[in-house]
Amino acid sequence: MARILAVSSFLAHGRIGLMANAAAVQALGHEVLQFPTILLSNHPGYAHAAGERVSCALLMKMLDAMEANGWLGDISAVLTGYLPTASHVAFAQETLERVRRHSPAALYVCDPIIGDDPKGLYVDQLAAEAIRDRLVPVADVLTPNRFEISWLTGRAVGDPESTASAAAHLACQAVAATSIPQDANEILNVLVAEGVTRTLASSRRARVPHGTGDVFCGLLTGLLATGLFLPDAFVKADRVLQEVVTVSSGREDLDLAPLMHIA
Repeated sequence: MARILAVSSFLAHGRIGLMANAAAVQALGHEVLQFPTILLSNHPGYAHAAGERVSCALLMKMLDAMEANGWLGDISAVLTGYLPTASHVAFAQETLERVRRHSPAALYVCDPIIGDDPKGLYVDQLAAEAIRDRLVPVADVLTPNRFEISWLTGRAVGDPESTASAAAHLACQAVAATSIPQDANEILNVLVAEGVTRTLASSRRARVPHGTGDVFCGLLTGLLATGLFLPDAFVKADRVLQEVVTVSSGREDLDLAPLMHIA
């Protein structure tokens, strides 16, 4: 069992943020130290939602306490997701730096949650720029969707070739991009690492609940923490994600039952 530190959103109802990525990591048998950047009743896409951001001052106190208790000394990986402000990005950077002082080999998987098609950016512009400038360059693996890799690089992305070209302009070691268009019937997950591009296709589905990117990032992080090489972890994370998508299509929230049977 590995210990993984995750920084993202927390919902009382629904399967996004920590409720999705931490669940995926835990299903693989790992312990997760969870830092919520925002507390929400549910996804804001519903008619009614309530909540507020967690102050960075409180998050720093939590980090200080965990460090004082000696719990940062054996972290295998850090995963960051939803960071609503530039101050939360700074907290994530500080967290990574502290973890790596204690555990220099700790992996960093960055899910740059800044926006999506067709809405565009849904975080503050300063937060998006801070993620691009402060977190992306130090990430071992980046897991953007199509909109995010395009925004982060300022390049048009619409197929595996343009995804690989955009990834080459990022300072991170590897990019596992999701929701890349293939044609009217299929979308792709695209891995670009060490100059090699790998693609995995899946059928386009109507009414897929929010949170699939969180699940994918959690699966990928957890599988890497078990010792799988990145290409193998990418394939397995994609397979399990497709099982989740299949049983969740048409539902309001993700059904994470397939996580209980990861083989």
